[in-house]
Amino acid sequence: MSLLLSDLALFIQNNEKSVDDNPHAELEGQDLWKEFSVKGTEMVITKKGRRMFPMIRTKLYGLDWKSKYIMMLEMVQYDRFRYKFTNGKWEVSGKGDIQPIRAPVMHPGSPKTGEDWMKDGACFKMLKLSNDPMNADGHIFLNSMHRYVPRFHIVRCDCFGNPIFSTFKSFVFDHTDFIAVTAYQNIEVTAKKIANNPFAKGFRKPNLEEKQRRNSRVLKKQETVESSSEDMDQPSILPNISNELMAQWQLALFSSYGSIQPEPLNLKIPDIPKKSGFGVLDLLAKPNL
Repeated sequence: MSLLLSDLALFIQNNEKSVDDNPHAELEGQDLWKEFSVKGTEMVITKKGRRMFPMIRTKLYGLDWKSKYIMMLEMVQYDRFRYKFTNGKWEVSGKGDIQPIRAPVMHPGSPKTGEDWMKDGACFKMLKLSNDPMNADGHIFLNSMHRYVPRFHIVRCDCFGNPIFSTFKSFVFDHTDFIAVTAYQNIEVTAKKIANNPFAKGFRKPNLEEKQRRNSRVLKKQETVESSSEDMDQPSILPNISNELMAQWQLALFSSYGSIQPEPLNLKIPDIPKKSGFGVLDLLAKPNL
């Protein structure tokens, strides 16, 4: 029995050595993300969960065709501050809340061969953002008025479908940071979301063609369905992350901590006035006799 196990371990080791890959991810829709970033991207969070727009959609390169891979996405707190929208811009308003480390979202297509991933890409349109820390639907919990950035992970699996810790590779894309809000603050961001988001069709001004369509009862019913907002789409179905994968992800996270953090924001942080009076050391100091 021990001989068989040793042979199996040797087979797996040799098989992994034969894999030559260099995973790389590229964000789709970069121009749209950049346009939002200039205005200050906002993402609405609700108790039931709200989908992102723009969404995270990636093209994948450099994967081994036959090997299987798992794709994951998480939201990382960008900095340690809370923000407020005032005078048409975002400003730091104080110290932010501590964001607990939570499990990332695994793409429902995982695991899948590198050939399929490179052909299909990875789209996280099913992902929802929530302000309910106790939600049981797998939505990502965020604190309102805090800044976040998506972080994308690729991990290769062995021949049994188990994740390989040493293959974890993480990506942070430019211009994807955003501020979580319970309602849009910047009217320019609101207008841009309505103009570009297909789920916001019902909020656009009707044109002549749309008026003609409304004359048809059949198209009227169809339009009612199409005009639904982001909250009215079908519920997301997200796969559960196994304990083993969660442990591997945590190891990869802590081992690479600090190397994949985005550049800090160039913000003017208000000076916090120092307290006057006695400090702790003054109270503990021996009196002069």
